[in-house]
Amino acid sequence: MKLFVVVLGLLLADSRHADAAECACATGNLHVRSGAGTSHGILHTMAPGDCLPYHGDSTHVGTMVWYHLDFHGKSGWAASGWLTLKACGSSSHGGTQLAGCPHIVSRAEWGARAPKHAPGNMGALPIYVFIHHGTGPGCHDKASCIQKVKGYQNYHMDGHGWSDIGYNFVVGEDGNAYEARGWKEIGAHTKGYNSNGIAICVIGDFTSHVPNAAALNTVKQLIECGLKNHHISPSYTLKGHRDVGATACPGTAFYNLIHSWSHYASGTKHFG
Repeated sequence: MKLFVVVLGLLLADSRHADAAECACATGNLHVRSGAGTSHGILHTMAPGDCLPYHGDSTHVGTMVWYHLDFHGKSGWAASGWLTLKACGSSSHGGTQLAGCPHIVSRAEWGARAPKHAPGNMGALPIYVFIHHGTGPGCHDKASCIQKVKGYQNYHMDGHGWSDIGYNFVVGEDGNAYEARGWKEIGAHTKGYNSNGIAICVIGDFTSHVPNAAALNTVKQLIECGLKNHHISPSYTLKGHRDVGATACPGTAFYNLIHSWSHYASGTKHFG
C-alpha cells in the first residue's frame, strides 16, 4: 500500500501543470515525437542540455509520462524521465526562450564570455532587422555551431576590441538560434543602425548558395517571435547588411533570396 501511494504521488507530480514560462530540458539524447508514445514519428532529437517550451500538460502512455512541448511552433511530445523543467528566459539579455520562438541556445548554454562592459539597451523598439552571414564554413550540429559562435565572439572581442559578440542572434544550419546580445542590447553589427536595429547572422558563406531550410525557417521564426513578444516594431524594415554598407554580406545568393521576404526594402528605403 505504501509503495502504491508513493508511485501514485510521483505520477500526480509528473502530471502537474507548469507555468507558461517553463521549459523542458533534456538530460540525455531524447526523441521529440509527433504524439505521446513511441508509436508516433520522430520530429527531432534533443541533445543533452537542449530545451523546448513546455505547454504545461502531460499524459500517461503505459508506464511513462509524456510532456507536451512546443517544437518550432509544432506540437511535440517527449518522455518526462529524460527531462527537467526550469524557467525559460533566465538570461539577463531580455529573456531567451519566449513564447512562439524557435529554440534559442542561451549564452550560458553555449559558454559565452562575459562582456567587457555593458553597452546599454536600445531606447525604443528596433525598426530594422538586418540579415548577415558569418562567411567561412557552416555548421550542421549543435556542438560545431557552438564552436563557430565562440569563434565569432573571440574575433569581435579580441580582433576588433568590441565589448562582446556584435550580433543580436546567430543561427546555424542545425536549426538552432544562439543568443548573442539578445533582443534589447545595442549591438555592433551595422554601422549607423546599431541602436535601432536587430542583427541576425547565419553561420556560413552564402555567396553561391542559400542557407538550408532549417536555418531559413529559424530566421523567419525568430523575426515572428520578436514581433509577437514586442521586441521588434510591427512596421520594421528588413535589409541585408550590404543595403547600408560597403560589404558583400550576407552573400549574393542569400541577399537575392531575402528580396522576396516580407518587409524587405532595398538600399536606405523604408518598408511600407
